[in-house]
Amino acid sequence: MRFFKVKYSIIVSCIVGFVLSGILAFAAPPDNFTATIVSQGMEMPMAKMGNKSRVENPAIKGVVTIVIADAKKTIMMNTNAKVYSEQVTQEQDQMTNMYDPDVVFEKKKVGNETIDGHPCVKYDTVYYRKSKPNEKHKAIIWEAQDLKEFPIQMEVTVPANPKYPGSGGKMIVKYKDVKLGAATASMFEVPPGYKKVNSVQEVMGFGGMGNIEEMMKKIPKGQRPPKQ
Repeated sequence: MRFFKVKYSIIVSCIVGFVLSGILAFAAPPDNFTATIVSQGMEMPMAKMGNKSRVENPAIKGVVTIVIADAKKTIMMNTNAKVYSEQVTQEQDQMTNMYDPDVVFEKKKVGNETIDGHPCVKYDTVYYRKSKPNEKHKAIIWEAQDLKEFPIQMEVTVPANPKYPGSGGKMIVKYKDVKLGAATASMFEVPPGYKKVNSVQEVMGFGGMGNIEEMMKKIPKGQRPPKQ
């Protein structure tokens, strides 16, 4: 049972990490907005302003991940316990970024569709690094024309991460309640009075099985991992 609880938290962390890096990889202007991400049956409030992104963990209330891309820094904080940790964002954990001068990004229009009431242009995309032309990645994106071409839905094939057996595969990410220009600088800062701790585990409250049990109770039944 413990394996599946920990594995679920890892899956959530992987999705959060993908979303944060995926925003930078695919999102065209506007680059300031708030929204709710819907993926893998979970909803995650998020915000983006320039190279800064923020996502709230759907499984552990109060846990927030902030990525500051240009500083290569990842901050995880717990707004309930008022603690936070900082880590260097590892290059291997980042997705290919379409704004990187080494990246070739090809986009081909394949149709028009309406997603959640938004008229969208649908594109097939291929992106890869000039230095690694054989490592090509594919995605389908839907750009909402009434939201300044905001990529309101993305379907990507996520490469497997050797650190997480069973990872990888197709993932669909949708955005709802999009508010352009709503992100503010304070959303990407650690509030005064928070204590810095040494590990992500301390931030997430994984000090014992009791904390994990409480986390599992808050997860909707349809999203919980099977008991073993």
